[in-house]
Amino acid sequence: MRRLNPLLLVPLLFALPACITLPPLGIGNDRGRLSMEVVRPAEHWMTHDQILMIPLDGLVREGDTSTYFGEVGMLVELKDRLLAAERNRRIKAIVLRIDSPGGTVTAADLIHQELERFKERTGLPVIAHLNATAASGGLYIAMAADEIYALPTTLTGSIGVIVTLPKVHKLADKIGFEMTVVKSGENKDLGSPWQPMSPAERAIFQNIIDNYYARFLDVILASRAPRGMTEEGLRALADGRVFGPETALEAKLIDGILYPDAVFDRAEELASIADAEIITYEYPYTWRGNIYARSDSPNARPPAAGGDLNLIKLELGQIESLLGASRFHYLWLP
Repeated sequence: MRRLNPLLLVPLLFALPACITLPPLGIGNDRGRLSMEVVRPAEHWMTHDQILMIPLDGLVREGDTSTYFGEVGMLVELKDRLLAAERNRRIKAIVLRIDSPGGTVTAADLIHQELERFKERTGLPVIAHLNATAASGGLYIAMAADEIYALPTTLTGSIGVIVTLPKVHKLADKIGFEMTVVKSGENKDLGSPWQPMSPAERAIFQNIIDNYYARFLDVILASRAPRGMTEEGLRALADGRVFGPETALEAKLIDGILYPDAVFDRAEELASIADAEIITYEYPYTWRGNIYARSDSPNARPPAAGGDLNLIKLELGQIESLLGASRFHYLWLP
């Protein structure tokens, strides 16, 4: 049998990188460096200015998850993009494209704070554009923007707080399962699924809920009172319901109902520029293509370094919320 000369493989090794995209080495952070993508070209050829579109899609959550597809939490994504924006002197304005039912109280508050601090450091105008759903924590985030607009079909509202606490003590009794708890204080296992909730426990949780609810209202009023919103008008809507953009506009919760192109035009006005290309920043192995596209295609991401194989692509944040983990949420959870 004739043996293959190994030297014949050398040209093939040099050609492979041009044909095949290789995943990054699984060392350290698996997110990779953000790269700029133009999602809407400028009208004029010699335009220098840019507007950054930051997509805030899905659940509002703090950190990374360890999945096969390397999902990144909204807070982490936002921080990465804001850091990239501060290094790019061509960016003159930010448009937040929000499509989210909300998420954890802490993540929503941290994202709001990051946006406020970014505005203080850079002086750049920030516009929030509410898309299909911008409820609860999604709306909380929007309050950091200088102006807020919605689509004619946007569903927003759900102003309030929720915590879900599953109880399995009756099921445990039926199957003969017993959980023994040794604790240092009466309320150390507050909210435990292995026992019914007492009136005293409910009062403790309600106090926390009330405080987070008051904070939500304060954040909205700090942003919208200068636009004419009153506390009385806000409380009339802040019972957890969702509503359309006409109701939000009437209550001064948003500044108008616009399609994306008009929002980008408004961003140019606030930045005092005549024209700009619309860009976004994306992680490796993702590609948005235009302003409407999402970049989280299952085929677009390499395996997370050291991550677990998750063929169903279940988001841990979604599982946590739906199964009622004992965390407090600014979340529309029908």
